[in-house]
Amino acid sequence: MAIVGAGIAGLSLAWHLNRAGKCVVILEKSTRADGASVRNFGMIWVVGQPAGELQSLAFRSRDLWQEAASEFGFWIRSSGSLTLAYEQVEYQVLRECMGENRGAHARALLSPQDIADRFPFVRQEGLIGAMHSPTEAGVDPREVVHMAAGSLSSKGVEIHFDTTVTKIVTGRVEASNGEVFLADKIIVCPGPTLFSLYPDACLRAGLTECRLQMLRLQPWSKDIQPLGVHLCAGLTLSHYANFRNCPSLPALKERHRRKWPRQVEKGIHVLVAEHADRTLTVGDSHSYGRSLPAYRDDSTDEAILDAMDEFLPRSRYQIVQRWDGTYNTHTTEPYWWESLGDSIWGLNLFGTGMTLSFGLTERLSQQLI
Repeated sequence: MAIVGAGIAGLSLAWHLNRAGKCVVILEKSTRADGASVRNFGMIWVVGQPAGELQSLAFRSRDLWQEAASEFGFWIRSSGSLTLAYEQVEYQVLRECMGENRGAHARALLSPQDIADRFPFVRQEGLIGAMHSPTEAGVDPREVVHMAAGSLSSKGVEIHFDTTVTKIVTGRVEASNGEVFLADKIIVCPGPTLFSLYPDACLRAGLTECRLQMLRLQPWSKDIQPLGVHLCAGLTLSHYANFRNCPSLPALKERHRRKWPRQVEKGIHVLVAEHADRTLTVGDSHSYGRSLPAYRDDSTDEAILDAMDEFLPRSRYQIVQRWDGTYNTHTTEPYWWESLGDSIWGLNLFGTGMTLSFGLTERLSQQLI
């Protein structure tokens, strides 16, 4: 089988197929994967998925991430998450979410005193409460795809970097350097490059691009307490499907339009992920379309940090890196899987790649075997 793209979708699919004894070749246009799979938070964000199939898939993916970490040797932490409320309507949405998922997954509402006792680094001014979830995990996206590629290579998966695919037909993949790869089944999952290979299919499916801005911070001092937990606050409640059925969500969105006009305009909701070296990945903004500006907007970074400052004082950290990310997305679907021809399929994971990847590709690998 041939897989086009060595991001987390292609690598996790190759892992499942290799475990099933299948012969797999991966073709990657870059000298090493440098797309959406390395430009994200590294969060396995179960709490954001709605109850039902997607949440079950996220849980399965989290368990498989643990297996893959043991096999590939990369760092992973069962960090859990803390969703903080600084407005009454935010706390009401959390209460409604807890009611809809009553008793689910050991999630709990915490009082300000609970938070002060357990998470003293959180800003207390104006804090009303939080939802604590123990189900989330974290990896460093900058290391997992590279370590996974190295491990898969040692297990017999043939990986060709710096190989730009130009043509795909049944049983055959052609590259710009003249190489030809024969395969009985071909899975195309190159992230945004999918538009270059299959523009008509992408447009028919309603795919578009999302561009985001992100930052990496590090503490000014070693004395600053580690977090040990993923953090987010009220703006995030408008972003994830797990909260979309909460009756108070419209009132929350209206409150945020008044309180956070810059953030709402730029599609900002703030997540904070801590890595093994104590650096933080913080973001992000969201701009949608196929013809987005080529430049970064410093005011967007400031808006991200201003929103973070409500719950985690920005004065404790310095910016060490800034970057853009790009991925394909859809207005309603969490991922895309479609036949593109006889024994050719397209796969795109949108913004849920780290959370759903291993679980989804396990399911798809079973269809392919």
